[in-house]
Amino acid sequence: MSQIIDCSQRIEANWNWNTTTFISQAYKNNDQFQEFGLKWCGSGFTYITTPKWINSQYKSLDSYDISLFCGPAVIIDLPNKSKVDSDHVEKELQKIDNINEIEICIISTKHSKNFTTKDFNYWKNSPLLDLSLIDTLKKFKIKHLVLDFNCESIFSKRTDDKINFINPNENFKIQLLENDIVLTENFVSNNNKNTSYYIGLPISIPNGSTSPTRPILINDWFKRKGKIIDVATPLFNHWRWKLDIWENNFDDYLGQQRNETNFIFSGHGFNHCDAPIHMNRDGKTIQELPNEGLDIFINEANLIDMSEYELPFKVTKDIIESKIKDCDKKNLIILRSDLTNKVGYESREWHLKSPSIELEAANWIVDNKFKSVCLDFPQDFIAREMPDRMVYNEEFEIHHKIFDNGITFIEDLMNLGEITNNTTQICAIPLKMDCLDGAPMRTVAIDWF
Repeated sequence: MSQIIDCSQRIEANWNWNTTTFISQAYKNNDQFQEFGLKWCGSGFTYITTPKWINSQYKSLDSYDISLFCGPAVIIDLPNKSKVDSDHVEKELQKIDNINEIEICIISTKHSKNFTTKDFNYWKNSPLLDLSLIDTLKKFKIKHLVLDFNCESIFSKRTDDKINFINPNENFKIQLLENDIVLTENFVSNNNKNTSYYIGLPISIPNGSTSPTRPILINDWFKRKGKIIDVATPLFNHWRWKLDIWENNFDDYLGQQRNETNFIFSGHGFNHCDAPIHMNRDGKTIQELPNEGLDIFINEANLIDMSEYELPFKVTKDIIESKIKDCDKKNLIILRSDLTNKVGYESREWHLKSPSIELEAANWIVDNKFKSVCLDFPQDFIAREMPDRMVYNEEFEIHHKIFDNGITFIEDLMNLGEITNNTTQICAIPLKMDCLDGAPMRTVAIDWF
């Protein structure tokens, strides 16, 4: 098993960023389920910014190929430096073989170790970025810059109206984005290598300007190549899943209008993972899973292609066994029905025509010790009634069988037909947040060459 290095800040209460997690339903309120919620206010913690931050007509998150956020990266190590020297960066880039094939550059100053939720000095003492660095990045065709500090100016009233800090790096950020180089800020430096495989995916926000992310590094993947397939359902105003999403327009310290993507959603809709406590008040939280779930959600997977079956149908043990016989059993299992592609995630028919997993099939998954089940349909038969009535906790037979045996779900996938191999690499990274029962994510599959 490859070592997965977590490189993100935890989303939690903060004096500066009005981004918060919450529990929309809870057992203590006599609710049938426990469900997380996230209020995201445009920037903060580890996040991605696109040129649309500068101008609403510029490129947004979905304008970029997913490979810009997932691939080999060069790491420039500048520990404890107060200034990022472009000459040093250029020398380090020149040392890397096949640098022309690498689009992601990480600047590691170790400044992220100074971050606390209450300390203003994290912003005030950030390393200074030389504007000439932009030309260096362009010279080497870098398209995604990752920093372990923040470029944000703090000029509006927050918890302390005396704080008024103009970050000199904001001008760098503006010019960087003007040159069509995407920026990730507040990366957490937890690696001593000069190259690594980087995965720092945005949430699937159509036409969004900014997004939270949870970057990871996997060192021994650096030289691997593969087709990266986006299999996550995007966020949109859904009839069932509560979502408010909007672009917040504000004036920066120069008096120029900027844009940040804001959203509030609750529940287990859109691409997300479940933790056992979602259905079981005594079950484990995301934080209590091994390595906060990363070992469970980033792994090799068996693809069970059931797309030829007419909707709705039962997912039986016999179906799974007949499809998996040619595969080496991996740690994850993907159940593909093409429901979302055939019916549409936005439709009520998505529930009414959904396949469902039979108990015998769930027992087979448990007996074969899979770590996670990846799905493009609701797993319990009773879910078909959810558009029309309240479904109670005890009716979710398959959820309980899976959760009670330490297995999790990766839910609300689509485009599984683009996976061409019987086995594939799943990378489903939950946001690092103080929720209990699940977390939003952006799932990709990688078909290694």
